[in-house]
Amino acid sequence: MLCVFMAGCSDRNDRQNVEYHVYSGGSLLDSGIVVPPDNTKNSYADFYIPDGMETDYYRTYSLTDSEREIYYDTVKNLGRLKETVTLPTDSAVYGKILEMIRIEQLSFNNNSTWKLGEYSAAKQGFDVIFTYRLTADEISSMNIASERAAKDIIAQLTPSMDDYEKLKFFHDYLVLNCATDPEDEYSDTVYGALVRKKALCEGYTKAFSYLCNLAGIENVIVTGKTNVPHMWNMVKLNGNWYHVDVTWDKPDDELHKKYPDVILYQYFMVTDSVIKNNHTIVDYPVEPPKAYGTEENYFVREGADVTKDGELLIAAENAIMDAVKNRKTSAMVKFSTTDLYLTSLADLDNEELFTPVIERVNAECKENIGLSWTDYYGQYRILTFIINYS
Repeated sequence: MLCVFMAGCSDRNDRQNVEYHVYSGGSLLDSGIVVPPDNTKNSYADFYIPDGMETDYYRTYSLTDSEREIYYDTVKNLGRLKETVTLPTDSAVYGKILEMIRIEQLSFNNNSTWKLGEYSAAKQGFDVIFTYRLTADEISSMNIASERAAKDIIAQLTPSMDDYEKLKFFHDYLVLNCATDPEDEYSDTVYGALVRKKALCEGYTKAFSYLCNLAGIENVIVTGKTNVPHMWNMVKLNGNWYHVDVTWDKPDDELHKKYPDVILYQYFMVTDSVIKNNHTIVDYPVEPPKAYGTEENYFVREGADVTKDGELLIAAENAIMDAVKNRKTSAMVKFSTTDLYLTSLADLDNEELFTPVIERVNAECKENIGLSWTDYYGQYRILTFIINYS
């Protein structure tokens, strides 16, 4: 049966109701925080830094040798939780370097803030004052928990998966398993997304970057704006860069409540032109790479793009067949033009249109599905099909 139904970043600094995960090998404090053994600490930080928690695009491609030296010295200062250092360069350059550290050093959960202090005659320079919200032991505890959660996700990958399929697995995992929560104080961290399973855009983005690093997929974090300050990812696949915005691929509350495992792909592996429809890229700390490729776009890769008349049923069958084989409850197709999209909407009034598709899917997959659809993402020329299993 075919039917139509419509579906229609902040931060906190308090520390209430904190949940830390306790692991053997450390000592438990009254606060419930695990103090890891000394051998878990890093050579340039007083806390544990897991493998894969450094994303290196900006510092590799955008800094001079002298700036890179300041970058690493600053990482050490922040890793030691130093409260006062001497400004090592122009404050604008230093601010750029600190922003790179914020988005590349994924293990630095202390979220330091900085401000310029008074001029020090003894140091012949201005002091920079840092403040921290977490201790080194707290950061270590969070990083240990995040590492174990990430390894559990990586363990679910199979040898047959290519990099596109790995990226899609990470994307889908975060959409389905992490709730958008502006009230959680760790929503801006990998720990928030992977362990507490509560995040805002920064948490989703950093967790996705961490998983990409563990899988050996080059990536970079992008900062910008939608209607609020925003953050998302770019990944490099087969020589081309693509945007991935996990946050914006989560259905809204109304659709999620009715169909909790629906996943959207409007912002999975897209070009600059697509992301700029409603995202503004801010070239800070520096300009991110350009994204022009379309070969690995979700709809192109899945054969779910409609580029001319007569392709709707073919694209829909491709998407629905793949969804049913993977026991998913939704599938999506995208139209290349508004005219194609509007024409197809008119065609959907014919309730028998998808009968052959349903019959072929049922025969090949040995299922008995029903089908409905929503124009939830109609403004982007996307139809979402809801698959009902009986």
